Amino acid sequence: MNTTRSRTLITISLALTGLLCAALAEPGDKLVPGDAFPSYQLRTTEGKAIESPVNTDKVRVIIYVIAKQRGSERAIADASKIFDDFDEQDVELIFVSAGSEESEYFQRFWKEKHINGTLAFDPDRKLYAQLGLIAFPSTLIINAEGKLVHALSTHSPNYPHVLDGYIRHSLGLIDDSGLEEHLKARSLPTSSPKSIASRHRAVARLMKEKGLLDTAEKELLEALTHDHESLEIRLDLAELCLHLDRLDEASHYIDQVKQVDPENRHGLLLKGILLYQQSNYDEAQQVLSEALVLNPDPARTHYYLGRIYEAVGSKDQSIYHYRQALSRLLDEPAE
Repeated sequence: MNTTRSRTLITISLALTGLLCAALAEPGDKLVPGDAFPSYQLRTTEGKAIESPVNTDKVRVIIYVIAKQRGSERAIADASKIFDDFDEQDVELIFVSAGSEESEYFQRFWKEKHINGTLAFDPDRKLYAQLGLIAFPSTLIINAEGKLVHALSTHSPNYPHVLDGYIRHSLGLIDDSGLEEHLKARSLPTSSPKSIASRHRAVARLMKEKGLLDTAEKELLEALTHDHESLEIRLDLAELCLHLDRLDEASHYIDQVKQVDPENRHGLLLKGILLYQQSNYDEAQQVLSEALVLNPDPARTHYYLGRIYEAVGSKDQSIYHYRQALSRLLDEPAE
């Protein structure tokens, strides 16, 4: 099987997996610091039960991870190393995944990386949904009173330093001002404005895939505050506005890109889609035909050209472009 078709099948499989997971557990109201942590019961890889702690002096760190995801793997490794610096009588580290079908992968990873911390499973993502989580990895720090005190979404270069500070704060080793100083004390070169913007953009893509469009837009707008010159973020916003049928806003972002880079192929594609949605078929056809040259997404361009010709009644041209779109998606020659 060729590489392109393999990628297509993998993409379809991942999409179906995401739909199934969403069907199993829709996120509830997001738990925020200060909220009481909900009761739960998880099962470890050995079949032992982990229940909500009662009358304990321990700080519990729960990290939701997903198999074969680089961010999750880094969070597991980083948290395991940090855990070595704390007394097991004071801090308990638990990694949680959705299902035991990935048990073999995790056990191998634990052995290869010498991971500390218990691995447990949350079948059907019941607790995951209760917490209102929307990203992997998600790190939650619960104090001895059973309240959420800190939360970290996804993994960043500063993750180890931030997690270390959050645990120390939860244990009472540093106060609020000490935590503030701790977090300020380390600024990695990779935490440049562009790097921060890139992380917000990545979260936005994840939120869009999950259908959380308002959150995706907030992440993109935040990304733009860190990298105001970015054309890619503006195009992401234009895509989102097109999806939400906010055509004037989409046009605004597309025009901003066009002023800086008139030949931007992604911008031309979105401009053509915008014109199509405005029923301006002649101009849409012209723009999309121009966009086909060195286009990063020819299948999508042909698809919209097919829709344009279908809308104006040109059946043969419509079929031609639909076939061209399919041939590129399937990596098969068009008839």
